[in-house]
Amino acid sequence: MHIDRCKTVYGMLWSLYLKTVRSGAIDELNKAIGLGLNTLKEVSGDGLGRAECLSVVAGLLSLRHQLAPSDGRDLEKSITLTREALRLCPPNHANYRVYLQHLADGLLLQYNWTGEISCLEESIQLGRSIIGSMPTTHPERFVPARDLARSLMLRFNETRRISDLDEAIKWDRRALASIGTSHTSYPEISAQAVSRLCMLFDAWGSFEALEEAITLGNTVLDTMASDHGQRSDVILELSKALLRHGRHQGNVADIDRSISELARIKEVMLQRTNGPKLLSTLADCHIVRFRFNCSHKDANDALEIITDLLNTLHPGRPERFQCLVGAAELYMEIGTSYRSIQAALSHLASALSDEHRDDIVHSEVAADRQLLDIFALVGGLLPRVAFFDLHLHTRLQSLAIGQSIALTGASHALNIGSSQKALEILEQGRAVFWTHALRLRSPFDAAPKELRERLLILARQLEKVRDSSFTGENPGAVEADIARRRGQIEEFDKLLNQVRKQPGLNRFLLHDEFTTLRKASKRGPVVVLVSSALGCHAVLLKQGGDCVSIPIERLPDTWLAHSGTEWRSIIVEARAEMRNCRKMKKSKIPKARRTAAEEILRQLWIEVVRPVMNALGLEPSEAGAGGDWCSDYVVSSYVPTIGSLLAARNAYSPILKDDIHALVAATPRSSMSQWSDLINTREEARAIRAVLPSGSIMELSPADDACIEGGNGITAETLLKLLPQTNVLHLACHGHQDLENPLQSGFILRDEKLTIERLMPVPLPRAFMAFLSACETAKGDFNQPDQVVHLAAAMFFAGFKSVIATLWSMADADGPEIARSVYQKIFSSKLDHIDPDDIAYALDEAVTKLRTVQPEPLRWAPYIHLGI
Repeated sequence: MHIDRCKTVYGMLWSLYLKTVRSGAIDELNKAIGLGLNTLKEVSGDGLGRAECLSVVAGLLSLRHQLAPSDGRDLEKSITLTREALRLCPPNHANYRVYLQHLADGLLLQYNWTGEISCLEESIQLGRSIIGSMPTTHPERFVPARDLARSLMLRFNETRRISDLDEAIKWDRRALASIGTSHTSYPEISAQAVSRLCMLFDAWGSFEALEEAITLGNTVLDTMASDHGQRSDVILELSKALLRHGRHQGNVADIDRSISELARIKEVMLQRTNGPKLLSTLADCHIVRFRFNCSHKDANDALEIITDLLNTLHPGRPERFQCLVGAAELYMEIGTSYRSIQAALSHLASALSDEHRDDIVHSEVAADRQLLDIFALVGGLLPRVAFFDLHLHTRLQSLAIGQSIALTGASHALNIGSSQKALEILEQGRAVFWTHALRLRSPFDAAPKELRERLLILARQLEKVRDSSFTGENPGAVEADIARRRGQIEEFDKLLNQVRKQPGLNRFLLHDEFTTLRKASKRGPVVVLVSSALGCHAVLLKQGGDCVSIPIERLPDTWLAHSGTEWRSIIVEARAEMRNCRKMKKSKIPKARRTAAEEILRQLWIEVVRPVMNALGLEPSEAGAGGDWCSDYVVSSYVPTIGSLLAARNAYSPILKDDIHALVAATPRSSMSQWSDLINTREEARAIRAVLPSGSIMELSPADDACIEGGNGITAETLLKLLPQTNVLHLACHGHQDLENPLQSGFILRDEKLTIERLMPVPLPRAFMAFLSACETAKGDFNQPDQVVHLAAAMFFAGFKSVIATLWSMADADGPEIARSVYQKIFSSKLDHIDPDDIAYALDEAVTKLRTVQPEPLRWAPYIHLGI
């Protein structure tokens, strides 16, 4: 009897369900749910009739959750009933797959309601099971394929895993292939596929994906009736693809068509929820076309569209934030009649204060993403803040306004799971000072000839700076120079914008995007350590381009700051002994200091090094300081930015051993009395010359040559004169990092200190390898965390592709042993040229040898390799 009762009630409930779906009548829905729940209480058994009743009641509860105010209990009950229906239904029954789909849909709703990723994960697994259980020829197979693609995209938005995006596109393609262009669902799935292909282009720079998106969009439009209800959705997604294609390929015809198509559907779309997206895309199209043709009408149209949209979007709407940021970008657009930094900052302030309270669950996610956009936008402003002043030191000081913005923005990106964006923000905001200097030295080869010649002239004019030591300047003359310089800067930026309008040159002299940065891992993984008040992370760029974020939760920024201070004090205390150490005897570090140093290193091993090693697939021990060291597992090289590594690799050409021009210079004694003698530098220079190929050593005068008895070392003038001809530089002397004015950091030579400021203008067309055997040549500056201003960075950005340097003071006695070992390793190879990889490995081997004699890390750990 209970089976018949269930079947009867099932028929009634199904009719009520269909009626409610059509009408949305909540009263009828409540009655149906009450009837169904009572029936399930009264009727027992484990038959198929009960399973059907369970399924339809679950559907009614899910519907009420979507149509009426909900506390989530209806949805939880719906999922519980669906699971029970699945338990009662044999896997080979026709309804089993239907119940699986209902459960997958319910879990997806629960994810949207609670944000629990586990619900989304289970929904995805169920989707795969459903597809796997259906014959490839099943006429409805496109439905689970379409739904699975949607679920995968939700997870992609959470994790930014490219594999999810790739798989979603795969199921889009299979769904489309199984139904054909005449199917009613073809336009809907196509529009989603076009959107996802555009995302793939954004993530990987895949022009094939972009071309496929445009082809698919055109195909759908060709087969759709002009009055088809979903035609506007397809046009909107196609227009976004055309916008990307036109902007990146420099094809204004794509932009023209996008504007034309969007204008055709504008009236219809403004009545729908996608209206703001259409207007935002249309504004983007106009400003991109303005960059092509400099038509003020396009610039004004873009601003008018955004302004009108802001007037219609009430505060609190998520779309309003993007409009405010878009308006800020428009007000910063060079060449427009309305350009105003003040207006741009005003709109940014409005964006930051605009709260989104539409949905408690999603407001925090939306705010996080919006804040990330703000960081990226502010990072993009830093190059404009770095005004090309008359003095290098004032250019560097001008960047103080954005100090640590790159680290903070990257930390925020990592906290919300956007590791790729974190790397882009770091590239955009770090080493801006050097990037500006290098931009002025660019040959501008990719620019059209008529623009290149003028760019070269302006760059040479802007590269000229005044010596910061000169103070007797006439104020009127200074103001005139500044005004002239501003005019040159405006013309320079205008020419760069013209170059970026050329096909394929839209990223000309701009920071690298992730699609480019990921190429840095082709020859080995790249690890980026990010620490700020927002958190600490290690970002691992694996070979193949996958990006992994590793939270470092037990070493807060406060611990790093405290341990950094402690470490610096340990170094200061040990400095005198290391500098005065004339023989290879063990350092006598006080026990308390040694214990403190070992504890810092132990914590770094446990919390930072070991997790990274594990992610790399290595199996380090738990010993830490006093046991294993990082160098037991990997050979490390450092770079200021990933982009600088890529640039150095691109600029590298093999250096034949027969074509080496080696400048081996040392300063055993300086005329500057405050600096002690370095008697071992003479031995170091001799040891290196004994290893180098005959005829490769550049001649020095007897007074400049420390290898000749009576020679006290090279002068600044001689070094500056010979550097442009040098491809291998070895410099053994005192080094000094000036914390007050980092551009005054320098090498202590026989007659004076040769500073970074004086080294920067020197052209180094042949530069390849620099061994800076001096103290503190790669010492970081706490006051300039994002600008990396030290001697090793100066040499690297000046053109040396490979630099050996020190993080703190080195022992005078260690220099000859390290240098001899490095050069012997490099030149023992049978290759006819210097292999860049040999340099890092040679240093690693030399330091390992020193470690066996000098186990104290303060002696062997300061040596690092920087570059390729």
